[in-house]
Amino acid sequence: MSIPKLLATVVPLRRVLAISLALAACLAAAQTPASTSFNPDNVLARGPANTTITVADVLSEIAHAPEAERKAVLASADTLQQIASNLLVRRVLAAEAQRDGLARDAIVAAALAVARDRILSDARLARLDAQNAPSDAALDAYARGMYQASGTRFDRPAQTHARHILLANTGAESLNKAQEMVAKLRAGASFEELAKANSIDTGSAIRGGDLGFFGAGRMVRPFEDAVNKLAKPGDISDPVESQFGYHIIRLEERREKGRQPYEEVRKQLIDEARTALLNESRVAKVQSMAKDFVMERPAIEAMTKPATN
Repeated sequence: MSIPKLLATVVPLRRVLAISLALAACLAAAQTPASTSFNPDNVLARGPANTTITVADVLSEIAHAPEAERKAVLASADTLQQIASNLLVRRVLAAEAQRDGLARDAIVAAALAVARDRILSDARLARLDAQNAPSDAALDAYARGMYQASGTRFDRPAQTHARHILLANTGAESLNKAQEMVAKLRAGASFEELAKANSIDTGSAIRGGDLGFFGAGRMVRPFEDAVNKLAKPGDISDPVESQFGYHIIRLEERREKGRQPYEEVRKQLIDEARTALLNESRVAKVQSMAKDFVMERPAIEAMTKPATN
């Protein structure tokens, strides 16, 4: 269950802390040795009035990005320079705003306080998540419980696993070529290598013609009829004509209708279990704080009324 769905049963005020676990993970990742190996005080850019942008500024800017994107940024000097430049523009503008007294505006001051609260609360939640991280045993037990209660979620239809080589149909010679290739395959030639070298289905050709598992109705009718006639794994079809050309098919495996084994879906369920368990600790934290909250209802309702002169 996602954080927003779980917190939908909690009073709206408590949703304030219902930010995503992914954000917490990014905050935690930003504090890993890979990030702190840089000197955070190193200056990357300088502007007027002694404004500077440091390593820490850039790392904080990219902290919420996925790990792969952070690595890409840190591998590109041009990208780092652009980020530093963008941050410096904002810092100079912020210094001018401070000089002009804009920080004393009530709305601006409140926005600054809210932004500070958001950053610090995100960091606090990231630390709480780390402190409340469930053990492997707890995760597995929770995941198995989810699996047992999943109903038909992990049911799957009967499926077939096959490879094919697709040859263009440019006339009579195309069928002859396909028949010659079938003969080579039945004589022991490598299906995978011939697929890579000859199949015009480039998506599967790079995988040696592998189409993976597919259910009934997923393939064009001539292909499906031909693959259904193959009796056992390793059987190779005669050339099969469809609107795409000539297919040569090899049966790899048949899988009967049934439920996916727990081990096949374990990783997915473990991830869901981790989110659910950490979410429970967050909800408990929100509830422990919210019992002391006081909502000033008259003041809130006053905001909904039109202003009078």
